[in-house]
Amino acid sequence: MRRLAKILGAMALGAAGIWPQVGAAQSALCNDGVPIKLAGQTWESAEFTTQLISRLLVDGYGCKTDIVPGTPAAIESALAQGDVDIIAEQWSGRSPIIEKAIQQGDVQVVGDTLIGGAQQGWYVPDYVVHGDPARGIQPMAPDLKSWRDLPQYKGLFKDPEVPAKGRFLNCPTGWVCEQTNSRLLTLHGLDDDYNNFRAGTGAALDAAISSAYDRGEPILFYYWQPAGLMAKYDFYKIEQDPFNKECWDTIVSGEGQLCSSDFLVARLGVAVSSLFAQANPQLIEFFNKLRIEPALMNQMILTMTETRAPAADIAEQFLRTHPDVWQAWLAPEAMQKASAALSVPLEQPGAAGLTALPDSAAAPEATLAPQTRDGIFPLWSAADFVNRHLMSVVKAYGGVLRQVSDFLLTGILLPVERGMQNVPPWLFLALVALLSWHATRKAVSTVLFVVCLYAIGAVGLWDKLIQTFSLVLVSTVLSIVVGIPVGIVAARSRLLRRLLIPVLDVMQTLPSFVYLIPVLMLFGLGKVPALFATIIYAVPPLIRLTILGLRQVDHNVMEAAQAFGVTPWQMLIKVSLPLARPSIMAGVNQTTMMALAMVVVASMIGARGLGEDVLAGIQTLDVGRGLQAGIAIVILAIVIDRITQAYGKPRRARSGQQQVREMH
Repeated sequence: MRRLAKILGAMALGAAGIWPQVGAAQSALCNDGVPIKLAGQTWESAEFTTQLISRLLVDGYGCKTDIVPGTPAAIESALAQGDVDIIAEQWSGRSPIIEKAIQQGDVQVVGDTLIGGAQQGWYVPDYVVHGDPARGIQPMAPDLKSWRDLPQYKGLFKDPEVPAKGRFLNCPTGWVCEQTNSRLLTLHGLDDDYNNFRAGTGAALDAAISSAYDRGEPILFYYWQPAGLMAKYDFYKIEQDPFNKECWDTIVSGEGQLCSSDFLVARLGVAVSSLFAQANPQLIEFFNKLRIEPALMNQMILTMTETRAPAADIAEQFLRTHPDVWQAWLAPEAMQKASAALSVPLEQPGAAGLTALPDSAAAPEATLAPQTRDGIFPLWSAADFVNRHLMSVVKAYGGVLRQVSDFLLTGILLPVERGMQNVPPWLFLALVALLSWHATRKAVSTVLFVVCLYAIGAVGLWDKLIQTFSLVLVSTVLSIVVGIPVGIVAARSRLLRRLLIPVLDVMQTLPSFVYLIPVLMLFGLGKVPALFATIIYAVPPLIRLTILGLRQVDHNVMEAAQAFGVTPWQMLIKVSLPLARPSIMAGVNQTTMMALAMVVVASMIGARGLGEDVLAGIQTLDVGRGLQAGIAIVILAIVIDRITQAYGKPRRARSGQQQVREMH
């Protein structure tokens, strides 16, 4: 027993000696061992900075990290609530959500990431003002200096959708800069001269600028740095009035008396939740020291966009080639750990901290990735091939394609939309009621359709409803013009069917977002690329069901018709198509529904309508706005679906249903 007591006593003393060490080790864990949640921001500079911080937290401080994607408004709200720990790139003075959270003590913005601050403003390509002798471009607006000169050049920046006005390419709907630019346009009195055109996404804005610059065409747009396009192209900044802090605050908030001001040179910092900052002072010290030169940041972003490399690869490239820049940010122990993990020396004299990137930066995959994936797969990629040929097509045939775009816009889309907008709402509702009654013979359905459409107008979405319906109508009609003839020919040709079916499979299964990329580069922003993307997405079911309907026509009926000596044309018009009408009308119904399903996607490339409000609701976390527009889309879909389905039924069936109801 005494020996057992001695053993237990020794164990107790040993545990007492070890326990403080264990406690110290636990307290030294990064963020107490809980993974750090970084916001997954979508623009290139923020992606790069997020991956850079994440890699240094992992390699230098032994942290666990998790990148949480979301829209700007969503992740800002999550940071204020403590659901996200870090937003790697936060622009000062641009987010009311963050400013309010700072005032309430829930959020801190630390550090000054970009040396000299982030520039923003209104730009045109430099060749617009100064020309480009190397490309044979003469100055187009040599006297353009400030916003006051813009009215005289509105014809130079003509908007195809509103030819009497110029086009100002604004931020995507829902971004803070979109509201800022809109208020500045109104404040300067430029609304009468310029159409405030909102790009659907940041990528669409970049694509529109790149396409115009590569073709040497004039374009007026809002932009900022850090950004890859700032390193790739030469832009000319349009002068604003001198900066005034009070005026700028009113422009951003929209509250108070608006007054003119230049754009704020924003400080880029790292936004962190206050609870996270209190628990991790060593990481806050790291964020306070994080500083990058604008030229270097722009070059890294350009490399990322040009090579289509993931932001994580570019961040690793930066860490390997610029150790003398980032090693100064970290505590000594963290610097040693990160340097060892990256296999770089602790000091590297002459590193390219502020100079151009080394040759290896042009192809980060070649320096960072192995020659095979998972040991067996070769590093093949068709992306560069497709991008090169797409850009060559844009440069060679961009003018012709824009002429086609202008014809479709001014000859079909705009006349249809304006014609429908000129129809009084009461007359439109009456026509819907008449059409519904003729198709369904149901009084309750007719009344419900009219009441629901009236409700859309009552919430202020009537104009957007007409814009959406116009695009759906035109795309459906053009799909019918293409789809039914192709289906007729394919139903008669086995070889064509075999060739066509795989193409239709690809068209139906390829993600709809993919259609936006080439049509955006070829036809620009707006209704025309949305029209093409919608047709490509919506026409396959019509072709399939036309083929199916014609091949299911009773052969006995066709033989009987032939016995009466009908011609092939009469056989098609008088026999085959009428018998295949239910299947063809089902195809028309499906095509219409798929065209309507593209409404929100089309809004990402500047198509106006109900989808624009849904997208804005997503980007601003405005649930009410998005839900309201979404319900309007559902109502429109139900009305179109029920009417087209009813017309797909044989006339006798519809008449029989009406007679049965009358008998009861």
